[in-house]
Amino acid sequence: MLKISTHLSGLNRKIIAASATSLATLALSLFSLVGATTTDALACACGCSVFDVSGLDMLPQEQDHGGRIFFEYWSQDQTQNYVGSSKAPPALNGDKEIKTQWYNVGLNYNFNRDWGIMIRVPVATNRSLTTETDYLFQGQIQTFNSKTVGDVEIMGVYTGFFPDMSTGLIFGLKLPTGTYTALGLDRDNQVGTGSTDLILGAFHRGLLSGDNAWQYFTQFVWRQPFLYHQAPDAQGFFDGNLGLVQTYHPGMQIDGAIGIVYNNLYNVLGFDKVTPLAQVIVSHRDTDSGTGADPLNSGFDRVMVSPGIEFTKVLDEAKKYVLKTYVDVEIPVYYRATAASNGGGAGQLVAPYLLKVTSSFNF
Repeated sequence: MLKISTHLSGLNRKIIAASATSLATLALSLFSLVGATTTDALACACGCSVFDVSGLDMLPQEQDHGGRIFFEYWSQDQTQNYVGSSKAPPALNGDKEIKTQWYNVGLNYNFNRDWGIMIRVPVATNRSLTTETDYLFQGQIQTFNSKTVGDVEIMGVYTGFFPDMSTGLIFGLKLPTGTYTALGLDRDNQVGTGSTDLILGAFHRGLLSGDNAWQYFTQFVWRQPFLYHQAPDAQGFFDGNLGLVQTYHPGMQIDGAIGIVYNNLYNVLGFDKVTPLAQVIVSHRDTDSGTGADPLNSGFDRVMVSPGIEFTKVLDEAKKYVLKTYVDVEIPVYYRATAASNGGGAGQLVAPYLLKVTSSFNF
């Protein structure tokens, strides 16, 4: 009787954990669809942290200790102007294209089954902004580039709720290590936000079938900026205000994902395991504030669908040496972009898809 009670107690705790993370993500979805007036994103206001909640690659490994070194490539090309939930004429927006590639390296390390750490360093971020540079004589177009280290993230991970590490919490900081003064880019287009952000989140994995073939996962991450840096207006040569010092407070952001995984494809195409998945990703970001912000054209609500796949190759089972490659494509199916004229134009540039590739070595 004691064993049955203990089993039921553990099962109840897992049901509660699954319900809590799933309900949090569902609430985020509903808030995105019916929430307050918001807009879609420009560059650093693009919601880059959405990459953190997509797929299997950032979920902890089921081992009591050990590490994981990873390399990430993220990419998006924002070309379509949006006003409201519809595409809008490009002529309304002074910005024409924002193209970004992130190259990140990082480390996950589990000290034991309860505690771990994750560090991500964007060692190279390439961003280009193509925009109108003379509002008196519209049509004069220039492209500005910023190639720099991005904002570093340091996070702790707690997975001590259950022995299988299926449920966990994350907590940490994003540091203002990326450049936020590149010439020609306004503050919400800079590689770095110039802010320190508190990061809090949770995740859960569970079974949909008794044979372990079908699984599900839920994740969400909340980011709250709380320390800010001022900077001279890097676009001030447009209007003679180059030396004007501005404030910039990026908006709070929440990202969540719900997905299903097929976990029963072994020895396929030379890999020990191939794992396809499908997921829905939802995001909300508040509007920015400060003298260097554009509150009329910042923040967003967004829903994306994302197919993905992970390839696993075991190099040494005894030593737990494993190579993994994860790929997904994130396709927007809903945007709400409230935009208003601010002297430079109206609208938000949206990417038709986002690409994520992660290669990792477990040890």
